[in-house]
Amino acid sequence: MRWPFLLVFSVVACDGGGAEPSGGAASQGGGGSTGSIGGSPTTTSSTADGAGGSGGTSAVGGSGGAGGVVEDDPCLTATPTCDVGPPGSSGGGLVPLDRCAFSLDRSASFDDFAPLVDALETVAEPATIADVLADLNREPDVVSPGSVPGDPPGVSFAFRWEASENANETWIPQGITGSPDASATGLVEGRRLVMVSFYFDEEIDPNAAPKGVRVALVDVTNPDAPAYRFLLLVEPVAGPTWASVRIHAGGIAWVGDYLYVADTFAGVRVFDMRRIFLADTSENVIGCDATSCKAGLYKYALPQVGAFTRWSACDPAPRYSFVALDRSEDPPRLVTGEYCAATACNGPLDGRVLRHAIDPATGLLAGGDRTFATDAYYAGERQIQGAVSSGDTFFFSSSEPAGSAGILYRAKVGERAAVDWIDTPEDMMIDTTTNEIFSLSEGYDARYVFAADLDAYQ
Repeated sequence: MRWPFLLVFSVVACDGGGAEPSGGAASQGGGGSTGSIGGSPTTTSSTADGAGGSGGTSAVGGSGGAGGVVEDDPCLTATPTCDVGPPGSSGGGLVPLDRCAFSLDRSASFDDFAPLVDALETVAEPATIADVLADLNREPDVVSPGSVPGDPPGVSFAFRWEASENANETWIPQGITGSPDASATGLVEGRRLVMVSFYFDEEIDPNAAPKGVRVALVDVTNPDAPAYRFLLLVEPVAGPTWASVRIHAGGIAWVGDYLYVADTFAGVRVFDMRRIFLADTSENVIGCDATSCKAGLYKYALPQVGAFTRWSACDPAPRYSFVALDRSEDPPRLVTGEYCAATACNGPLDGRVLRHAIDPATGLLAGGDRTFATDAYYAGERQIQGAVSSGDTFFFSSSEPAGSAGILYRAKVGERAAVDWIDTPEDMMIDTTTNEIFSLSEGYDARYVFAADLDAYQ
């Protein structure tokens, strides 16, 4: 099935009135709401004093303690247990873990960043999602379903980035989300959207001032003529000014008005889709002066408004390699997990996957200052690049096969099946309105985005 949709991709690059530059370093310088995400509201009014918060990482800041934990969550008074270790081999399906051993804590950055983002309005003009959609300036190349590398089954729509991005060594695509996550209708501003994140690979150009992460907002309402534009993710700084966000952004999830971005060793950062800013594209720098803000030649910037930081009773604490949304649950769940390999984590099968409840009225985590996982598992597979879930079934996108091939695992507790998947796979999203699964690839000169019938993987 082919359908219209809009994609948002995270990448770092410049975005003037015409085509945005594909590379080049920047120097560091000094809207409308999408509404609630549907479902039943979660009660969080009953609270209890919690434990002290975890330490901060980079700009995310500390968690500030767990004073707002939902009182009736039994994890509040439970003594969490830590498993002795992961499964000895792959293929056995999910292995349950004690959910009380894992939480995401509301960071003090929500309070710290609020006045900083407000102050940016004195030097940068606010913009809306509708403004960006009316100002798209790039066109990817639509390709036939059978041309997707790896020949995943059930493909209904696919495109490849245009040549300047498909073979761009410094900007690497990673995460995917979109209007099917943001809204129960599958639409935002009457459009179908997908969001994909790109990170700036500092190792490729170590002498460049880092640009961090950018997102591409792609309108695929007409699947035969998709169009998009980049926005730069920025962190507000006193001044007022902003700085680039130097993380891997291995997964993203657009939840109501908020964009969640995976921050590997910290948790998840939160950006507000209602607080987009116009940037001056006259100079390849990032930051603000007394009269304007620049975003590395990009025309639009999306500011961070907070973060949820990881807490765990177990050592090591989970990595947050990717993030997704599960709309099949009530309330919806934020899905997070770890990429583990021979050179990442303590072992290649150490990867865990967690789910946390979302308050559908706000789009933020439902537990107040501390949100314990609703469920937690060892994934039981190697090199997981992304995960989505629907009820008790998880789908894992893995880059384990040799020669850059990919494989998709469908897993439940105690069982697992494998299906052909796109080469060099990355993150995923499920569209519950069309019963499709979205994913993308990161391979140099082979960067695709596609949708496929989810029933082809049952």
